[in-house]
Amino acid sequence: MNLIRWAGTFDKNMEQETDTEQSPNQIDNCQWHPNVETRLSCSQCGKSICTQCMIQASVGIRCPECGKGVKMPTFDVQPIYYARAIGAGVGISIGGGILWIIFNVIFGGYGILSSIPVLAVGYVAGELISKSVNAKRSNGLAYIAAGAVVGAFIIALPTSPASGSIWGLIVLAIAVYSAAQRVK
Repeated sequence: MNLIRWAGTFDKNMEQETDTEQSPNQIDNCQWHPNVETRLSCSQCGKSICTQCMIQASVGIRCPECGKGVKMPTFDVQPIYYARAIGAGVGISIGGGILWIIFNVIFGGYGILSSIPVLAVGYVAGELISKSVNAKRSNGLAYIAAGAVVGAFIIALPTSPASGSIWGLIVLAIAVYSAAQRVK
């Protein structure tokens, strides 16, 4: 019997609380657009926001201050990483160019075969630059990797019989693409 009496008082208390909660919401003005009326507020700080300011997050709507996105660590490339990538790119250009020259001296009379090392240089450039920057990714790193391949091509240009042909340039484009995609 006491349980039923307690449940009855619980229901009455709930009705009283819900009656006070059902009062109309106060209309505020947006913190960032003072002339816009709104009933929305940030789920973190409680500031009034309008539909133009709101940022949909997985935990509700947020204001522009609380809803700022944080870059993923993979894409947060600091200047020191660019310096490492440039150093690796210069080393790849010189080393790849010298190895390409040696390959051309040995296999230079076989036409298109002499432009095949650029594919290896492209793959190695992408891999080594990626490893030198702890697998970070950015468009700037892609340009550095592409520049390393082009640098090796320029160093080996005097000894490569097929490098000036259309096939040599196509193979160079494929190598640049493969190097850039590895770090982009």
